[in-house]
Amino acid sequence: MRKFRGDNSREPVGQGLLAKALASAADPVFITDDTGHIVWVNAAFSERSGFSESEALGKTPSFLNSGKHAPPFYRELWQTILAGRVWRGEVVERRKDGSLYTADEVITPLRDDQGVVTHFVAVQHDITLRKQESEREHFLAYHDALTGLYNRVLFMDLLEQAIARSSHSQHPLALLYLDLDNFKVINDNFGHETGDRLLMAVAERLSAAVRKNTDAVARLSGDEFAILQTGLNDPQAALALARKLLDSISQPFVLEGSKVQIGVSIGIAIYPTDGRLAEDLLRNADKAMYLAKSRGGGSSQLYDPTLFKN
Repeated sequence: MRKFRGDNSREPVGQGLLAKALASAADPVFITDDTGHIVWVNAAFSERSGFSESEALGKTPSFLNSGKHAPPFYRELWQTILAGRVWRGEVVERRKDGSLYTADEVITPLRDDQGVVTHFVAVQHDITLRKQESEREHFLAYHDALTGLYNRVLFMDLLEQAIARSSHSQHPLALLYLDLDNFKVINDNFGHETGDRLLMAVAERLSAAVRKNTDAVARLSGDEFAILQTGLNDPQAALALARKLLDSISQPFVLEGSKVQIGVSIGIAIYPTDGRLAEDLLRNADKAMYLAKSRGGGSSQLYDPTLFKN
């Protein structure tokens, strides 16, 4: 183990049992002097970061900065440890190969016999996998696992938020409800794996057809999708989008060398004329979709209450 001194008046640090424990610790450990320059690292630090002992010694930990933290984050960190207090927090660091890892870090100031801070000991516990699993769980709570589109839960929340904004801006919004025509035939003839690949390909085409920053695409269930169109100056824009979607989906899909042809039926409900609540808009767009499908599919239909009177 490398011995180090803060200056010539200080006793060597890193001897005996404590030194062996730090050196063999599974978590990365590094020690800096009171100016923040690294004077010792353990093997786990080099393994986790990719930087050898010789590459780390003499540098400040800033060579690990990922760019994920703003200056105030580091300012608060230094203010804490320079005041002689322990700092604890979650940091995102950058390895030598450029990849990132997340760690729970504890930095402890060391004092000499006079109470003066001479060194800082940093211990990092890698939580990258735990963070990734947590982020994945969060993603799946609001997104469709197959296509990556929003799921029904998040879509309805976005719809409610959009309705609230539209009620103030007086700009209409449109909800398009889409159902693939004869999707069951695809599953029966080609198998469910091909059906899943078709759903993913359809999701890509729907996402490519909408405005990136203002519209939202969701898979509600099975082969049913929904699109939220906001900030409209003219409700006719929903019909224009529907025509674009009909044309896009009607183009053949090539799945593992086989051409697959499918159509889509689209129902459209406009806020506020076709409903002021999210559930009402979804229900009315669904009704309009089924009317389009009953007429042979491959078409769009605006909701019109007069068409659904008994």
